[in-house]
Amino acid sequence: MIYNMKTKKNKEISSLTAIILAGGKSSRIGSDQDKAILKLNEKRLIDIVISKLKHIAGDNIIIVGPPEKYPSYKQVVPDLFYQRGLLVGLYSGLKASTSRYNLVVGCDMPFLKVELLQYMSDKIDSNDIIIPRYAKRYIEPLCAIYNKDCLKIMERNIKAGILSIRRIFPYLKVKYIEEEEIKRVDPEFNSFFNINYKEDFIRAEELIKGNKSNN
Repeated sequence: MIYNMKTKKNKEISSLTAIILAGGKSSRIGSDQDKAILKLNEKRLIDIVISKLKHIAGDNIIIVGPPEKYPSYKQVVPDLFYQRGLLVGLYSGLKASTSRYNLVVGCDMPFLKVELLQYMSDKIDSNDIIIPRYAKRYIEPLCAIYNKDCLKIMERNIKAGILSIRRIFPYLKVKYIEEEEIKRVDPEFNSFFNINYKEDFIRAEELIKGNKSNN
């Protein structure tokens, strides 16, 4: 089922911004390019991700990465701290956003399910973080929604050198999207497939070929 964002009563949802973390080289895949601009099925990974996010956020999309490497994209912001990593990227994207709620994903997630993203956005309510969880312990911080209220605790932890995303959870209201909920809209959990190694890239190509043959 596709959830129609326009039918939601929560005004916060209509101004949702999507943030793509685009840092990271593809050296483990065997390329010297940034991972975001690698081509899969003749399309850049980042463009595949953007095409999915437009269903949720329209043109309200921020890319966190070196601006000089993404000159053709509308809004690109650099990391705001000298440290690198997930928490710093999240902080930088949230800081640049003008929306209260922000959907954050990685640049290397070509099989994001729009149905899952819309389902998550329907669970915003008064939560600070809406995040998938499965097998009772695995979470997906790069397929999650964050309230800008997270910024204060994020900044405090970054300055203290505490860079684990889980370390901000005790101070915030976290809504978990549990395994059974995920299965209803993404039975294969493909939304969380990301490309880190050459084997992942080959598997992604196989998945695309399989989808084409089934259509």
